[in-house]
Amino acid sequence: MPKVYVTQEVPTANYHPAEKFGDVVFLCTTEVSGATASLHNVKLINSIRERLKLFNPVDDFIAPSGSPIISCIVMAIVREKGSKFTFLKWNNRDFAYTPIKVDLLGEDNVY
Repeated sequence: MPKVYVTQEVPTANYHPAEKFGDVVFLCTTEVSGATASLHNVKLINSIRERLKLFNPVDDFIAPSGSPIISCIVMAIVREKGSKFTFLKWNNRDFAYTPIKVDLLGEDNVY
Protein backbone atom coordinates (compact mmCIF):
# COMPACT_ATOMS: atom_id res chain seq x y z
CA MET A 1 0.00 0.00 0.00
CA PRO A 2 1.31 3.49 -0.83
CA LYS A 3 2.38 5.83 1.94
CA VAL A 4 1.73 9.52 2.43
CA TYR A 5 4.72 11.20 4.05
CA VAL A 6 3.57 14.32 5.90
CA THR A 7 6.54 16.63 6.32
CA GLN A 8 5.52 18.01 9.73
CA GLU A 9 2.50 17.13 11.83
CA VAL A 10 0.54 20.20 12.88
CA PRO A 11 -1.81 19.48 15.82
CA THR A 12 -4.65 21.60 14.42
CA ALA A 13 -4.59 20.06 10.92
CA ASN A 14 -6.89 17.24 9.82
CA TYR A 15 -4.90 14.61 7.93
CA HIS A 16 -7.81 12.21 7.53
CA PRO A 17 -8.34 13.16 3.82
CA ALA A 18 -4.74 12.07 3.09
CA GLU A 19 -5.58 8.52 4.19
CA LYS A 20 -7.44 7.92 0.91
CA PHE A 21 -4.02 7.96 -0.83
CA GLY A 22 -2.25 5.57 1.57
CA ASP A 23 -0.94 5.04 5.06
CA VAL A 24 0.03 8.36 6.65
CA VAL A 25 3.59 8.64 7.99
CA PHE A 26 4.46 11.77 9.97
CA LEU A 27 8.10 12.75 9.56
CA CYS A 28 8.37 15.09 12.55
CA THR A 29 6.51 17.32 14.97
CA THR A 30 9.21 19.82 15.91
CA GLU A 31 10.79 22.85 14.25
CA VAL A 32 14.44 23.36 13.39
CA SER A 33 16.62 25.31 15.79
CA GLY A 34 18.25 28.58 14.76
CA ALA A 35 21.45 27.68 16.59
CA THR A 36 24.40 27.08 14.27
CA ALA A 37 25.75 23.96 16.00
CA SER A 38 22.36 22.61 17.07
CA LEU A 39 22.39 18.99 18.15
CA HIS A 40 18.59 19.19 17.91
CA ASN A 41 18.87 19.78 14.15
CA VAL A 42 21.25 16.84 13.71
CA LYS A 43 18.86 14.58 15.62
CA LEU A 44 15.83 15.93 13.71
CA ILE A 45 17.40 15.40 10.29
CA ASN A 46 18.60 11.90 11.21
CA SER A 47 15.09 11.05 12.43
CA ILE A 48 13.50 12.31 9.19
CA ARG A 49 16.07 10.40 7.14
CA GLU A 50 15.29 7.20 9.09
CA ARG A 51 11.52 7.60 8.57
CA LEU A 52 12.10 8.10 4.82
CA LYS A 53 14.17 4.93 4.36
CA LEU A 54 11.25 3.08 2.78
CA PHE A 55 10.05 6.04 0.69
CA ASN A 56 9.32 4.91 -2.86
CA PRO A 57 9.08 7.86 -5.29
CA VAL A 58 7.01 5.79 -7.75
CA ASP A 59 4.22 4.79 -5.34
CA ASP A 60 4.36 7.17 -2.37
CA PHE A 61 3.25 10.76 -1.82
CA ILE A 62 4.70 13.79 -0.06
CA ALA A 63 2.23 16.02 1.75
CA PRO A 64 3.90 19.32 2.67
CA SER A 65 2.66 20.54 6.02
CA GLY A 66 3.94 22.92 8.62
CA SER A 67 7.35 24.55 8.36
CA PRO A 68 8.67 25.34 4.87
CA ILE A 69 12.19 24.65 6.16
CA ILE A 70 11.18 21.14 7.22
CA SER A 71 9.61 20.61 3.78
CA CYS A 72 12.89 21.70 2.16
CA ILE A 73 14.88 19.30 4.33
CA VAL A 74 12.51 16.47 3.39
CA MET A 75 12.88 17.25 -0.32
CA ALA A 76 16.67 17.39 -0.05
CA ILE A 77 16.61 13.90 1.46
CA VAL A 78 14.10 12.33 -0.96
CA ARG A 79 15.89 13.90 -3.94
CA GLU A 80 18.58 11.29 -3.29
CA LYS A 81 16.00 8.68 -4.37
CA GLY A 82 15.17 10.17 -7.75
CA SER A 83 13.77 13.18 -9.57
CA LYS A 84 10.09 12.26 -9.94
CA PHE A 85 7.68 12.75 -7.04
CA THR A 86 3.99 13.05 -6.37
CA PHE A 87 2.93 15.74 -3.94
CA LEU A 88 -0.44 16.05 -2.29
CA LYS A 89 -1.57 19.66 -2.51
CA TRP A 90 -4.15 20.71 0.07
CA ASN A 91 -7.13 22.70 -1.20
CA ASN A 92 -8.76 24.82 1.53
CA ARG A 93 -11.85 25.41 -0.56
CA ASP A 94 -12.64 21.74 -1.26
CA PHE A 95 -11.04 20.34 1.91
CA ALA A 96 -9.29 17.72 -0.21
CA TYR A 97 -5.87 16.79 -1.52
CA THR A 98 -4.94 16.89 -5.21
CA PRO A 99 -2.01 14.78 -6.46
CA ILE A 100 0.62 16.86 -8.28
CA LYS A 101 3.30 14.92 -10.19
CA VAL A 102 6.64 16.67 -10.62
CA ASP A 103 9.79 15.70 -12.49
CA LEU A 104 12.67 17.84 -11.29
CA LEU A 105 14.72 17.04 -14.40
CA GLY A 106 11.94 17.24 -16.98
CA GLU A 107 11.57 19.96 -19.58
CA ASP A 108 8.12 20.97 -18.40
CA ASN A 109 8.59 19.70 -14.81
CA VAL A 110 5.43 17.60 -15.01
CA TYR A 111 5.12 13.93 -15.87
